[in-house]
Amino acid sequence: MSKPGPRAAAHEGGTPGQPSSRVALTVCIIAAAQLLLVLLFAWSSSRSTPHDLPFAVAGPKPAVDSLVQGLEQTQPGAFTVTKLADDAAARAAVTDRKAYGALSLSKTGATLYTAAAASPAVAQALTQSIPPALKQGLPQAVVTVTDLVPNPADDPHGASLPTALIPITLASVAAGAVIGLLAGTRRLRLAALAMYAVLTGTLSTLAIQTLVGGLTGSWLSNAAVITLAALAIASAATGLVAVAGPAGAVVSALVVFFVGFPFSGATTAWQLVPTPWGQLAQYLPVGATNTALRSVAFFDGAASAASLTVLALWGAVGLGLSLLTGRRLEPAG
Repeated sequence: MSKPGPRAAAHEGGTPGQPSSRVALTVCIIAAAQLLLVLLFAWSSSRSTPHDLPFAVAGPKPAVDSLVQGLEQTQPGAFTVTKLADDAAARAAVTDRKAYGALSLSKTGATLYTAAAASPAVAQALTQSIPPALKQGLPQAVVTVTDLVPNPADDPHGASLPTALIPITLASVAAGAVIGLLAGTRRLRLAALAMYAVLTGTLSTLAIQTLVGGLTGSWLSNAAVITLAALAIASAATGLVAVAGPAGAVVSALVVFFVGFPFSGATTAWQLVPTPWGQLAQYLPVGATNTALRSVAFFDGAASAASLTVLALWGAVGLGLSLLTGRRLEPAG
């Protein structure tokens, strides 16, 4: 019987330990990345509490002042309260995304306006916290809760959008890295990024809005937001890979997903995320995508300009980096 050659022995782990070392190192890196991701998600969720949450109150001045004082006593620093003139202004504050909720006070009682589509977690928290605070100053007040912008009927808990952002983000980082590594010319990078972004926007909207029913509003507008988001994330990854090689893919994954997603407020609201991380995450693609898509899908685009600008800037910078370097593919032979 013939003895195994050197290559076979190396393949079986009998000679140099380099393959084994690489496997062990890869496993350790993956485990470390997993630990980091678990810590970031767990820490962000466990420290979730409202801070400077935009809230509006309308009604007679004594009653409004009493409510504001009660909120400060029960939840200091939790709300940034805007005092409004009347019920119409209170409703508009919610539907225009100037406040997550509003309380309209009258002689006979009070109406709490919420918008579950802006954040199911915040709407639930307001329903639980505002009536007790009101009763401190007005014990006899009866509070009626009205959801002005509810979640879609097919997705009453509003879970489909934050869940869908996970694969969209991961796939966009991966697509951008692959394009950066394999597309050797600037023209090919741009074409591949454009094709990926349009496909992602179209297919993701088809899945989330048409098949699942997790979005409302204009189909084309929602698809345009997701397209812009996919382009922003993928082009950033492509640009970093074009400049820094494979290390650029790691950096893009760390910034966009590992840091950007846990603090984005996609599953709650960024005002519930530990400070200052929630605010900073709004300048990253996931946080901006969540805000922009909710505004466009559920609020007719109200308060979407800033987040759309953030996505556009990420896309522009990513495309700019992608154009900095490039090589011409030469035919073999």
